[in-house]
Amino acid sequence: MPRPMSIVDKSSSSPAENPSLLTGRNWFERLLVGFIDNHTPKCREVIKLLSQSMEVKLPITTRIKLRLHYLICAWCQRYEEQLRALRKIASSFPERVDDCCPETLPDSSKERLKQALRERTPE
Repeated sequence: MPRPMSIVDKSSSSPAENPSLLTGRNWFERLLVGFIDNHTPKCREVIKLLSQSMEVKLPITTRIKLRLHYLICAWCQRYEEQLRALRKIASSFPERVDDCCPETLPDSSKERLKQALRERTPE
């Protein structure tokens, strides 16, 4: 049974609101968007799949469906780009903070901080 147009046609918003490749400007594009929408995972599922893809390689059919989904959903595509960027940045940091900053605060500075905190009155 076909779904209502409001669910199928993700392109009902203006191109400025939905900058995806297929924005459904004419009947063929709307038909294509509907077809892709019916045969690819929904956005919530895409998010789960993208998280999984960080741990294990997804099957080729799933990766193809994700790419097709990106044709109608710029937000999921952006999410993937951001997730990959975060992973790349995070992997460049050491596992522990101590490995990054081995120097510690001198004892005299620690004592000054403790004294200042003791002298502070609650407001």
